[in-house]
Amino acid sequence: FCSPDASADLRQGEMTGARVVVVGAGVVGLSTAVCVAESLPLCSVTLLAETFSPDTTSDGAAGIAFAAPFPDIPLERQRRWFKNSFDHLLAIAQSQDSPDAGVILSSGWQIFKEVPATQEPYWSDLVIGFRAMTDRELERFPDHKFGQAFTTVKCECSSYLPWLEERFRKAGGRR
Repeated sequence: FCSPDASADLRQGEMTGARVVVVGAGVVGLSTAVCVAESLPLCSVTLLAETFSPDTTSDGAAGIAFAAPFPDIPLERQRRWFKNSFDHLLAIAQSQDSPDAGVILSSGWQIFKEVPATQEPYWSDLVIGFRAMTDRELERFPDHKFGQAFTTVKCECSSYLPWLEERFRKAGGRR
């Protein structure tokens, strides 16, 4: 996806007639190609890859939006990345494109055998309805001492990649 900041940065340097090549047709490469093609309509964007959907590594994946912190990246930056990604996917999940894009809301639990040092992760206020599980809920998992319940977005890449590729083509991209 193309965050508002990245999209604005790209448009500021509008490159008339420039040629851009994006390498890789998995979720990262294809998302980047869509971002560039939609943000810079006067640019020629080509996607190069050894394999395309349905034969990419991403096609076998589904992404459920929650995260563990990366130790060497400031939490505020990670929070911004998570918020941008979550908001982008939530907008798709709430749109008419949801079935074709394979992006849906998903509720569930994250359970822990030991109580984690941080019981409320940095993204807890960004997902929907985050809360600690009740003792009664935890009874279902006798080997676990703590849990979190929340609703987030799930992205099924076997649907998401073809949907992105269609957007890429409509924006004038080619492979």
